[in-house]
Amino acid sequence: MQRWTSIREDGQPIGRIRFASERTPGIWQWHVQVNIPGRDSATTLDNAKMHFRKPWQAFKEQHGPEALAEAYREMNLRKT
Repeated sequence: MQRWTSIREDGQPIGRIRFASERTPGIWQWHVQVNIPGRDSATTLDNAKMHFRKPWQAFKEQHGPEALAEAYREMNLRKT
């Protein structure tokens, strides 16, 4: 049995659903991805971090801190 699947909408990748077998009991989890423009591959982790930083900063500036804070609040449904 495949343990994950990519989800697409209108040809665009929008997320993934996976079976978390490391959990007891195993559960299905999902996430939504937001693709930001910029280089999307690198040969080392440090290189990937370096190339990620600039498009992430531009994304944050475009959408503003209030919109991002609201999105984080909506995503964080667990009570701590």
